Amino acid sequence: MKRILTATGCCAIVLTAFSLLAEGASNSPVSTRPASCADPAVDIQAVLVSRAGPDTGRVRITGQIKNLGPEPWIAATHQNRLRMELVMISAPARPNGELAEPPIDIVRLDAGGQYRIDHQLDWRVSKDATYPRFLIRFTEVGKPARPSSRTDCRSDNNRKEIAPADINYLFSAPPVSAVPLKIVSYRLLGGEGINTVESTLTYNRSSPAAGKITASVAAPYSGFSEEVSIAGNSGTAPLRVHIPCDRNPASDFPASPVMITYRLWGSISVSGVPSWVAGFSAEQSIPYQILCPTKPGMGTSNEKPNP
Repeated sequence: MKRILTATGCCAIVLTAFSLLAEGASNSPVSTRPASCADPAVDIQAVLVSRAGPDTGRVRITGQIKNLGPEPWIAATHQNRLRMELVMISAPARPNGELAEPPIDIVRLDAGGQYRIDHQLDWRVSKDATYPRFLIRFTEVGKPARPSSRTDCRSDNNRKEIAPADINYLFSAPPVSAVPLKIVSYRLLGGEGINTVESTLTYNRSSPAAGKITASVAAPYSGFSEEVSIAGNSGTAPLRVHIPCDRNPASDFPASPVMITYRLWGSISVSGVPSWVAGFSAEQSIPYQILCPTKPGMGTSNEKPNP
């Protein structure tokens, strides 16, 4: 039985005007992957963090890799890695682009596990529909000559782009005055070599259409969670995020806080193509020492709502 720890929430809410998923689900290719295999897949999103004017603001680009298969991806040798990269392509002469942030090397990606890379930049709405583009991709480096059954069994979801038109679309919605997604409280459920953050969130929406709340964990940490379906204009939803406690305790460098981002999604149709769009996000920062204590019993026991 897992022990239950409760903690007061230390959370930061990030108000976003509108965000667009780069490609609709209906555009995803049909896969004939084996019934049991690892399937690392990427996704990319753009979110408007702040707005300075009608056509200027601060934008966050998020690239994510998640294992959609039922089996873990495990490096076959000491040199074998999944190398995840978020790049910016600014000209046709440089089709491979330049790194927007340092890459992440992954040696193990469990089923449902994910990593993400965030990049922020100032943006001005432009008529250029081609550049700059952002690309999330991963490649397998140090690949063994004889692949195992736990290597990536699908290659058509290993890269994804977002175009300037998608980012420009964020500025088409008027600024909002309310915070539609809020972290009320959270508690730590514990676990062996892993800890589970169970957060309670409230949501307020202008549309009662289909919606969902998802969570992701910022690098250098990893995590996985199930999305939660929501209905109606307002309500409360619990969501659990599982985070491995795999940092080397002998490291001389202090561990940075674990950053979890929750996103509120709705379903709309743009140009006749159905897509999931995220209107708002809430960020939660938890000290690594509280999430993954080196001694049993560390942590707090007060579960009061956040202001």
